Amino acid sequence: AQGPAGAVAWAGAPWRGGCAADPEAVLRLVTAADAVMAGRWNVFGRNFDTATPDPDWHRDVRSGIRFDPARYCFDVPYRDASRVGNVKSLWEPSRLHHVTLLAAAFQASRDPRYAARAAEHLRSWWRRNPPLRGIHWLSGIELGMRLIAWVWTRRLLADWPGVEDLFERNPDFTRQLHQHGRWIAALHSRGSSANNHLIAEAAGLFIAATAFRFPDSESRAKRARDILEQEAVSQTFADGLNRELAFGYHGYVLGLLILAGVEAEAGARPMSAHYWRSIVRMSDALAANLGDEMIPPRQGDGDDGWALMVDAPEDGPWEPLLALAAAVVGARDWWPAPRQSSILAALVPQIAHPRPIADPRQQKRPDTFAEAGITFLRDDRLSCRVDHGPHGFLSTCAHGHADALSFELRIDGRPVLIDPGTYCYQGEPEWRRYFRSTLAHNTLEIEGADQARQAGPFLWSTAMRSWTEAAQGIDGGPVATLSVAHDGYRRLAAKATHFRQFRLDRATHALEIADRVEAAAAVAVRLAFHVHPDVTVRLETRRAMLAAEGRVLAVLDLPAGLAWSAHRGEERPPLGWSSPEFGVKEACTTLVGRGVLAPGERLATRIVPDDVTPRRAATVSREVTA
Repeated sequence: AQGPAGAVAWAGAPWRGGCAADPEAVLRLVTAADAVMAGRWNVFGRNFDTATPDPDWHRDVRSGIRFDPARYCFDVPYRDASRVGNVKSLWEPSRLHHVTLLAAAFQASRDPRYAARAAEHLRSWWRRNPPLRGIHWLSGIELGMRLIAWVWTRRLLADWPGVEDLFERNPDFTRQLHQHGRWIAALHSRGSSANNHLIAEAAGLFIAATAFRFPDSESRAKRARDILEQEAVSQTFADGLNRELAFGYHGYVLGLLILAGVEAEAGARPMSAHYWRSIVRMSDALAANLGDEMIPPRQGDGDDGWALMVDAPEDGPWEPLLALAAAVVGARDWWPAPRQSSILAALVPQIAHPRPIADPRQQKRPDTFAEAGITFLRDDRLSCRVDHGPHGFLSTCAHGHADALSFELRIDGRPVLIDPGTYCYQGEPEWRRYFRSTLAHNTLEIEGADQARQAGPFLWSTAMRSWTEAAQGIDGGPVATLSVAHDGYRRLAAKATHFRQFRLDRATHALEIADRVEAAAAVAVRLAFHVHPDVTVRLETRRAMLAAEGRVLAVLDLPAGLAWSAHRGEERPPLGWSSPEFGVKEACTTLVGRGVLAPGERLATRIVPDDVTPRRAATVSREVTA
């Protein structure tokens, strides 16, 4: 299949039939593809014009800045937003998700217009981005993502008459394929950057070297397979959550590992049982953390990344990802049922059927992820997800936030107290600092400092350690309690340690949170609660009424002794913001209590759904513990 030196041959698995997806999924896909044809493609809240056969791949849609595409890639000052623009906004269109979407629409509808536009954009990209020139050759994760997109576009266009001329017979493509693979093989992420970037690079290299055959494909596939085998285990906790402790990247990495595993089975290079065990555990953890509402937690960084897009993007990657996991490893009875079917989940079984893993699976939804430090306190109305795990992964903890002992709360499936999300990575340093900060999470800030010291947009110079002191009734019973602590403030002069206890009374649906600080002296504190943007807040001294759609959702009785205020959409400094998707921010209400806390003093908060709230205010104390 390799042919003469330098030649490329398609060796991807043949179809076992057409696109057997649900008609509603096909309709959503075709509607999204029609929007692409008309020039509408959302890139972090801005439009990238896809109507032209030759898009401008080098203009940042956010700032309008266009940087020299002929510049040697490693001379591009990508951190200088004033010269380059927002690098994430520049890179995102060149992941070519809209191209795989068009190819999928062709496969589902047989309309050649979609194939023709996909081909135009690929030819444009290859022509406008010669090897090692411009910003798109700077980051290995971007090269890996393009390799995956090219393989799947070739697969989805398999019976389009022009497919071989577009790929194997096209010298522009074969040069790009060779050079992308060469770049990743030589320069893949190492050291502190060997996180999801390394998995994306190795997945792209492996998938491309398996689906396309060329002189170096065997050696490149072996190198990439070895990396994936190692990283699938080393980047995953035994409880199934990703070690970056950024849930968006849990989903992104799971998608990459599944795609590489499926390609391995199809190409007769099967992955090990250890590899597939990681995928099984990650899939069960995904299902448990999404819950019945299919709403992901917002812990840590997230940039809404898709490993591969062949489903309509409007509702995000989570339901297609869960459907894909179910198609590959099998859903458990307790998994949430996706509300919509997935094109990708329908396509994958036509390519390969991974070997089943015989290891025992979770027989019920887990509430405790001990290694990752995630615990759910739940009853039939409330779900409280508590973060008391490590700060992040590797030495930089790059995608972690200063969020120890923070929590997210849903009532009747609706997000009420939230993690505000990420918003940006580079180019807006004040906003990057805010969204990573302790004040931007539902936890306690001490002496105006973050729990860990920020030293750059993806760097922390200190890291906090969290631990569990006690847990009872988490899996059932009338009361669930969780006592946790962290030492991030022991670096301060007061040598402070923050202790927090959660108590859920399942009979009354009351969630009580008690905070105290052990320190050498009294400390200034700020306690924050971030409310979902769709929920209104009425604050009366130290009682907050949370309402939406004309009814009260919950009542917060806030700690006495703190001065409480409500903040919404403030910019100097930032306070009262949520980021529903990467690159987008919107105002939300943040409740902040300020005061001075003596060593051992206790702050008590009580949260209940409104229809079980006693008519008289609950007694909320501020007391010194023995």
